[in-house]
Amino acid sequence: MISDSQKIQIAKNFAKLHQTPFAAWTSDEDYPSDNDRYLAVYENLIMGVYGDCYGVNAEYDEDDNLIQEATEFEVAVEGFESKAGQPEVFCFEITSELTGMSKFIEDHGRYGDW
Repeated sequence: MISDSQKIQIAKNFAKLHQTPFAAWTSDEDYPSDNDRYLAVYENLIMGVYGDCYGVNAEYDEDDNLIQEATEFEVAVEGFESKAGQPEVFCFEITSELTGMSKFIEDHGRYGDW
């Protein structure tokens, strides 16, 4: 599972590409903290609110059944939105942080010795 700190960092990096101030393109909701606002941006980013979010390294079989979920993603940022004034592709990676239980299963469950 991806940690909140990873989500926040991804959202911050996405916000840095934009010329419009961060608060202007997030909802007017009253967030308890900036981190909560960044978490909302991350969720919107993943859900495609800011443009299609493509999983670039997902793997499918010949029947289009998902074999491996994507861990690398990209979202296009239009030229009029970017600080550079030209279209950019925002790329990010999601890495899992093992919890105590998931690490135990990862270490032992695969081999049935627990």
